[in-house]
Amino acid sequence: MSLIATLALAGAAAQQLDTVVLHGHAAAPVLALERLDAATLARDADAQDPAQALARTLARIPGIYAANRGNDAQDLQLSSRGYGARASFGVRGLRLVADGIPASTPDGQGQLGHWLIADAASLEVLRGPFSALYGSASGGVVALNSRWPAEARTQAGFTLGAFGLRQISASVDRLPAEDQALSLMAQVTQRDGWRAHSASERRLAQARWQLRTPGQQLMLVAQLQSQPADDPLGLTAEQFAADPRQTAPQATAFNTRKTAEQQQMGLRWQRDVSAATRVQVAGWLGARAVDQWQSIPANVQTAPTHPGGVIELRRRFGGVDARLNWAPAAQHELTLGWAFEAQRDARRGYFSDAGVTGALKRDETNRALSSEPYAQWRWTPTPDWELLAGLRGSQLRMDSSDRYLANGDDSGDRRFSGVQPVLGVAWRPAEGQVLRLALGRAAESPTLTELAYRAQGTGFNTELRQQRSKQVELGWEARDGERRIALTAFHAETRDEISVLQSSGGRTVFTNAARTRRTGLEAAASLPLARDWALDLAATRLSTRVLTTGQPLPGVPASYGSAELRWQGEQGLDASLSLQARARLPADDVGTASAAGGGLWGFSVGGPLASNWRWRVRADNLLDRVTAASVIVNDANRRFFEPAAPRGWSVSLSWQPR
Repeated sequence: MSLIATLALAGAAAQQLDTVVLHGHAAAPVLALERLDAATLARDADAQDPAQALARTLARIPGIYAANRGNDAQDLQLSSRGYGARASFGVRGLRLVADGIPASTPDGQGQLGHWLIADAASLEVLRGPFSALYGSASGGVVALNSRWPAEARTQAGFTLGAFGLRQISASVDRLPAEDQALSLMAQVTQRDGWRAHSASERRLAQARWQLRTPGQQLMLVAQLQSQPADDPLGLTAEQFAADPRQTAPQATAFNTRKTAEQQQMGLRWQRDVSAATRVQVAGWLGARAVDQWQSIPANVQTAPTHPGGVIELRRRFGGVDARLNWAPAAQHELTLGWAFEAQRDARRGYFSDAGVTGALKRDETNRALSSEPYAQWRWTPTPDWELLAGLRGSQLRMDSSDRYLANGDDSGDRRFSGVQPVLGVAWRPAEGQVLRLALGRAAESPTLTELAYRAQGTGFNTELRQQRSKQVELGWEARDGERRIALTAFHAETRDEISVLQSSGGRTVFTNAARTRRTGLEAAASLPLARDWALDLAATRLSTRVLTTGQPLPGVPASYGSAELRWQGEQGLDASLSLQARARLPADDVGTASAAGGGLWGFSVGGPLASNWRWRVRADNLLDRVTAASVIVNDANRRFFEPAAPRGWSVSLSWQPR
């Protein structure tokens, strides 16, 4: 899908591309939506590596659990209201989009490694029932929106930090004509790592051209990512207790590492056909290459069914999303659209001899093709009442063609279909207040990886079904100038939740053994305290339960949140003191392992240095707390724990000539 969500797209007036957001309507009170502005994103990105900056940013959103694994060979551990926590790599359960280009593929897998939040105008996160309008995403949507340059400028920055952090960035904005804007940005981040065998390098580049004419808008964007990283692996409970900041011996013995290369480009075009009608088309193409060397003993790899210790993935993906928005009357808005997406993975596996690539062990092509029509209707009978209803249909076909038949034929195909309805109503009981109720059904299909093997014999897992959930939420929000308080209570019941059935011989088999229940309360507040002082709070209380076992969902803390006390001086100087905290973090389905809870404090201060320079100093984990940053859910080797970094610091200088 495109960046423009299927939620309340119209609005009373045409919007500009850099500020088109999930809701598209000035108030959008029906949605459980949080929006972070450009100033917040720039402050988070300053003097931090990209993964740490994004984790810090997303931790500001209630309901979202974001953990920086401290391991650049893996993405953030990201979940929404407990959905997506089962992902051992990448992002599951949430739909990711940036400037009209999905960072999620049709089978539901997503990556965040190529995002440049320092160049964004806003970041929006949607949770709850209305995420069903995005297709295969139970937990929500994360959308990054780029900015329209206000003026021509050149900017550069340099950062040094603990554990060998070195980062250099440069950006150029130009306005070649009155109705055009061109933005170029590049960033290179290198880290030696604070654990042995954890060095990484992340090279990102982005080019964006925008056109605005009366009644028409166009955006072209291209993004590049190159990221080699060593993998220090997780630790067992015994290793973590003995030395929580060590590297697993298998990491160095097998030279575990990963390289990721991604190129993608997209186009988004919008035209006002009349005062009441608008059309919009978004299209994208991309390629991703991943090579990963794992820590699997040679005697295990020699099993006939084992795919080998080296993964080679070559992915091609693309899609188009077209929609029509029509406002037949001032009180009514109707959106009709259709999204098509395709994905083709050439997947090979090789024998790994202590990190050296050997003989072929797997050779197959996986494909996913989706076709999803959607409709949405907004009715505003009075200024104080609003009704929003939507429907999304889905047809998803996934298949695999196996060319390595020495271990049996794993070819097969699977089809999924369904309809996801949502309904919401909002009421403004007083000036600045909104009370809202939303309910709906969501479906989440298994990924190609989860469908790869069956419990008995060979071939696609044709018995694995979609997980389906029923969700309801009740929310209240009050605003008074810069003061904002929001509370949301939610409940979700999921049947056929996808979970691990068995993992042996190099094959992980998934099943629909679990029924789950999620109930929680989210709170967010922005509170001006006194002159130049403000306090931001986000907190989540979440109760999860696997009904068949009585255990909580692994990878999901029962309580988590963040707080930040900010000061803004008159001369451009600013400072902040932050806390990110969580409760105990279960690591497996049966409740035999968990990481202790706790909190990490951080501090940041920055300001102008001269007419063209700015500086910032940041310190993290101020109390040098020893804790697990995240857990690897249901790790077959019981190396669940990924330790948090010790106390660290960074300092940055940025240059922008007037």
